[in-house]
Amino acid sequence: MRFPKFGCNFWPLMESPDLNDSTHYAASLKNDDAETWRHLIRIQYPVLCRYAEKMLKDPAAAEDLTTEVFVKLWQKRAEFNDLLQIKSYLYTCIRNGCLNLIRGKQREESRNQAFADIHLQTDQHTDLELIHIELLAAIRKELDAFSPRMREIFILAYFKRMTNEEIALKLNLSNQTVRNQKALGLSLLRKKLKPKYPLRHISMLLLA
Repeated sequence: MRFPKFGCNFWPLMESPDLNDSTHYAASLKNDDAETWRHLIRIQYPVLCRYAEKMLKDPAAAEDLTTEVFVKLWQKRAEFNDLLQIKSYLYTCIRNGCLNLIRGKQREESRNQAFADIHLQTDQHTDLELIHIELLAAIRKELDAFSPRMREIFILAYFKRMTNEEIALKLNLSNQTVRNQKALGLSLLRKKLKPKYPLRHISMLLLA
C-alpha cells in the first residue's frame, strides 16, 4: 500500500466509517479496507504531522516521519485489535521518532563543535573542513589493514553508530566479542595515527 504525503494542513473529504465499534474499525484495517485506511489517514495524519512539526521545527522532516510511521502501521496492522491501540502506537512512534531525530541532530552539532574546538586549538588558519576530511581519510585508510570482521564491527560502531547489542545481533556474535574487537581496533588505529594526530582529536571524531 502506498501512502501519499498529505501535508500537515491537508484534509481530503470522504465518508467516515462507523467509529462506534472500535474493534470493527481495527478489523477493517487488518482486512485492508481502503475507505477505513483513508479515513484513518485523513483524521490522524495532519494531527501527527503537526505534532512532529512542533517538536522538530522542520515541516519536511515532520511529513517524512509521519509517512514513515503510517507505513510501519500498515506493516504491523495485524497486531492491533482496537482503535485505541492504533492511536497509541501512532503517537508513540511519532514521539520516539522525533526524539531520535533531535538526538541525532544534537550529536551532529556536538561533533561540529568538537571540530571547531580542534581548529581553534591547533591552527587558527587551517580550514576546519579540510581537517575533518583529512582525518577521516586517514582513518578509512587504516581500516583497510584491519581484518574483515574487525573492520565491519568498527564501521558499524563508529560510523553507523550502532550499539554493541545491535552489532552482536546483526553479525551473530557475542557482546564480549564485539567489545573486544572494538577495543582492539581503536587501539590499533590510535597507534597508527598518533604520530600525526593527537589522540584527543581521534577520540573526539569517533566518540562524539
